[in-house]
Amino acid sequence: MHWNCSPDGGAQRHNPGRGRPGLRCAPSGLQLARPMNFQERLADIRHGMQNEKLLLLIALHDGAHFIEKPNAVTVIAGFKSIGPAAALLFPNGACTLIVTPRWDAPRAAELCPQAKVTGADDLVAALLTMFGDGFPQDAHDQVGIAGLQLLPSGMAGPISAALPQARAADKLVFDAARTKTTEEIGFAREAARIAELGYTRLLQIARPGMTEDTLAVELKDYMKTLGAEDNFLLLCAGAHNRAVQPSTGRKLEHGDIILAEITPSYRGQLTQICRTVVLGEPPEVLARKYELVVQAMNAGIAAARPGVPMGQVCGAINAVLEARGYGEYCHPPHIRRRGHGLGFACVRPGDVSLDNATVLEPDMLFMIHPNQYLPETGYLLCGEPVVITPDGADVLTAKRSALGVVGGGKA
Repeated sequence: MHWNCSPDGGAQRHNPGRGRPGLRCAPSGLQLARPMNFQERLADIRHGMQNEKLLLLIALHDGAHFIEKPNAVTVIAGFKSIGPAAALLFPNGACTLIVTPRWDAPRAAELCPQAKVTGADDLVAALLTMFGDGFPQDAHDQVGIAGLQLLPSGMAGPISAALPQARAADKLVFDAARTKTTEEIGFAREAARIAELGYTRLLQIARPGMTEDTLAVELKDYMKTLGAEDNFLLLCAGAHNRAVQPSTGRKLEHGDIILAEITPSYRGQLTQICRTVVLGEPPEVLARKYELVVQAMNAGIAAARPGVPMGQVCGAINAVLEARGYGEYCHPPHIRRRGHGLGFACVRPGDVSLDNATVLEPDMLFMIHPNQYLPETGYLLCGEPVVITPDGADVLTAKRSALGVVGGGKA
């Protein structure tokens, strides 16, 4: 590999504190009325490399994907890998993507035409070969690594030993990715569409006698046919749920309350919806309490605007419930947060929690879900994905949460 990677004269570094709430800052420092696109984000990162005097930025991921686990490879290459992967970004914009297993290279090449794709059977071995004698030893301190701390020790150790003076670059990468690109927002909208179709499917097929596992598998398979390459699905049921959890072999019964967190991924971007369904005619108290949770959710959505700290969004949700006498249930052990970021690339702005001081910006994407335990009904799920616009929160779903009914004579 040729290691001549002198910095170029790219765009100016995006300053998170620059500009007014409701306006976007492009890498050039110009305020835009549109989201940053993928190439503009890379220009932002590359100029950050120039400022940090980095000749190379290495993004790493172990291939174990989770809703709250950031993925630097997806940020740099726009690719969600099957196995461990690395993306190498140079100041001139060149990108090398190393994927495992080797046979996944054609898919990576198709999805990432801007990158030079290499397939490998062992990511660490491929990287160690790359950083052998041909790599200048005096340039180790000009290498930045993002994602190293998230790797298992068996992967992180050899890489750290090979590049002992490399610097952590997580802040550089994930600062640039804290807002979503045009492409990611489009993928999020498609994932939301898939999630809603999955929920419609749930209403069509859920019935007493079906196991939770069977229902969960049916939903995952159906959403995969719609284009979801992954799905973080929690689904359980009972007459009085204490929380939402993964499905079991328990059979659904008449009168059950089904809880479903439906979280498909499309092109590496997750979107989630939270829904509650009752098998049979809902008791009047359940209908009333669910409407209260919906009101709390809507208060949070209304509070989510550029320039507002995330903690205020959580506070707006809590205030609705506290006013009805549920203040005790707005804090641990009953509830810890009212939503969260949506990866896989970057999970900022983080949790919708009282202690999150992150100031919302246009193009931040996250989940707002009151998801509340109430003593009269048990745990109730209610939530929507939103993207912040200059005018407030844009809900990505076509239809907001309402209590679903199966076999009760209601739609």
